[in-house]
Amino acid sequence: MAKTILLVDDDPFILAAVEKFLKSKALHTVGMTDPEKAYFWAEKNKPDLIVSDVAMPEVDGFTLIRNLRDNKATKDIPIVMLTAADKIADVEKGFELGARAYILKPVDFDRAWAKIQPLL
Repeated sequence: MAKTILLVDDDPFILAAVEKFLKSKALHTVGMTDPEKAYFWAEKNKPDLIVSDVAMPEVDGFTLIRNLRDNKATKDIPIVMLTAADKIADVEKGFELGARAYILKPVDFDRAWAKIQPLL
């Protein structure tokens, strides 16, 4: 059975591009633009990996990762942060909250795959 990756990004174009790439690697993807819905979906379905944008309206990626880590059902799911923010403080904050990798936008898919593959 293919591994399932939950993708969370408020930009539908980025979401579609990342989904297309991961599907080319024979992975099952679920894309969501709403972090709150993604949280509840992850709690119920326990994906193998979560890739989440950081800068999203209402609920940002840092809040999402914090909530996932605080939930017994989702605390061990590997999370990769996807963002245009390249500030060292943001990268450090993501890792402190429990992210396992950090991918910068625009996405270099070869580099992204090198970070995602070991987490699956």
